[in-house]
Amino acid sequence: MAVTATKNGDIFIFSGRAYHITEAKNKALEPYGCMVHDYGLVLELVPDAGQRQSLAQQIGNARFMRNRYLNDRIAYYEETKGTLSVNEYKSKHFPELRKEFGFLQLSDKFALESAVEHVDAAYKNFFSGRAAFPKFASKWKPAGNSYTTKQTNGNIRLEEADGLPYIRLPKIGLVRFVLPRKQTLQTLVPHGTSILAATVKKKGDRYTVSLQLETVITSPAKMVQVSIQDVLAADMGLKLFAVIGSQGWEKEIPNPRWIRKHEKRLRRLQKSLSRKKYDQKTHTGSRNWEKARRKVAAEQRKIADQRKDFQHKLSRRIADSCSAFCCEDLNIRGMVKNQHLSNEVSSVSWGQFLTMVKYKLERQGKYFIQVSRWYPSSQVCSCCGYRNREVKDLGVRQWTCPECGTYHDRDINAKDNILAEGIRLLGEAGVSVAA
Repeated sequence: MAVTATKNGDIFIFSGRAYHITEAKNKALEPYGCMVHDYGLVLELVPDAGQRQSLAQQIGNARFMRNRYLNDRIAYYEETKGTLSVNEYKSKHFPELRKEFGFLQLSDKFALESAVEHVDAAYKNFFSGRAAFPKFASKWKPAGNSYTTKQTNGNIRLEEADGLPYIRLPKIGLVRFVLPRKQTLQTLVPHGTSILAATVKKKGDRYTVSLQLETVITSPAKMVQVSIQDVLAADMGLKLFAVIGSQGWEKEIPNPRWIRKHEKRLRRLQKSLSRKKYDQKTHTGSRNWEKARRKVAAEQRKIADQRKDFQHKLSRRIADSCSAFCCEDLNIRGMVKNQHLSNEVSSVSWGQFLTMVKYKLERQGKYFIQVSRWYPSSQVCSCCGYRNREVKDLGVRQWTCPECGTYHDRDINAKDNILAEGIRLLGEAGVSVAA
């Protein structure tokens, strides 16, 4: 069934279904010169004691359903060598499970459906080579402390009561949340923006809700010609977070090294936690253990918040100051396996940063270019093209080209080569780069 779009005033109404729903909606919006814009919004919840219990029930039920479906799907394959599909499991097994396990009656229907759909998505990622085989969820790990529900008939919406902001969640009701500074309910979810789904996560004693929002925006016009000065290239690193620049100039971005800055305090808090009483069998600790755990969680949360703040601000400056951004396609998964670099690579979080740069550029019709990870950007002389294989050694930070005699700083030379390769890839994409 095809997806159609009808304009009612300044709002678009969609009808129909499709497997790739966003692509189908964008195709329906082409005659209007518009496109779907999906984005997320994270809010801090302030539930009362009863709501905390209800949220824990929803999370536990979703975790139970995920593990049950994964177990049944594995067993079904071992018996029949076939696949127990999501639709078959929903239609045949859901009613039986609800009768057998009464606590599932307390759960939102969409939360249970989303749990098994996540398992199916994990299988698809496994077969496509993007991820490992699906694992069972544990309440002691982040993946087992969340649930997702879908919006239907306005069951998820923001409301105001007695001057305070609330979010209505299925089976939970109105839950207080922290309104971001200088924001109102109308600016959080503007007119014409739809809430598609909500994911509630529990981290320590904190609950957050991530809203999946959808709105229709005017399609940004893709640039067909850019100035070479509007093309930025970046060589990512550990000593420096990045060397960013264009033709004839560069800027060094220091690595904030969040973990190193907090390392001493975090180590002290973790040592204190390890000395408190904790029962491995029941997974319960003393009151002092709980206090110490909260302090460790708060310190780790501070590190994560500082990292995200830095990356959002830097990615915004990049997206606003260039028409195209070029970088390497880094093998981050392989780098993390290096025991000497794993902590530093995880702390710097290049993947999260580049994702931010990419979506901020694409929203404006700009280009995000990734150079192949096999391109020898550090080894090639940016002046004459001579390849110095000795530069494979990461300890070589400066070198002189034996062919043309040019002195190179490793990071600046890599930036220049990435810029040249990025311009070539832009030309292949039909974009003219003017000097």
